Amino acid sequence: MELTDRVTRETRDAAGVLVLRPHSESDSDLTCKRLLAGGSRPVNLFGVCFSRPLTRWYDDWVAALDGPPENAAVVTTPDRATDDAPDGVAVETVPTPADLTSVGMQATRYTGSWADDSDAATIVSMESLDLLLRYVPLKTLYRFLHVLVGRLDALGFDERDTASTDRPRPGARGLFFLDPTTQKETTVTTLESLFHGVLSYEGDGQWRLRTQS
Repeated sequence: MELTDRVTRETRDAAGVLVLRPHSESDSDLTCKRLLAGGSRPVNLFGVCFSRPLTRWYDDWVAALDGPPENAAVVTTPDRATDDAPDGVAVETVPTPADLTSVGMQATRYTGSWADDSDAATIVSMESLDLLLRYVPLKTLYRFLHVLVGRLDALGFDERDTASTDRPRPGARGLFFLDPTTQKETTVTTLESLFHGVLSYEGDGQWRLRTQS
């Protein structure tokens, strides 16, 4: 079975997917973003970006989605919130990447608002977990991701629609990027346990999908 078909089928209900790839291969992210978030449906995009210029981050997502998202917001630090921020993108700042409480509040605010006001699917992109692990212990990051993925999972079905059309809402999914070559194996294994799907870069443009119940 083609990888695209497997990703579509096996991660259909996954609220979070862990993407494992070396930072040196970040140019390959376009492929995995298309696998996990592309298609013809409209998308709302919420990003957590502490290590890249916001314009580049946004342009990469526009390329992956084959067009701009319906709504977009990103959390970064004040030094990244420069005048060249992408047009039409709401930029929120936190004083340090260690402030995961504020990051989570912004994620909840935007994803909740979009779920109420938009028919588009929501993508939460966190780039990258490696940087966050420089600021917070693994246990703290684990708890944060557990709560965030749980909130995204709760957006997966709209009970208001059930009474009338039994139709699922477009839902929400998080993409969480980690360079496994910079982390201990126990760290990678611990974070993998949070996610139903793990997409790993195998080299030469090839990706491998692992799923767990």
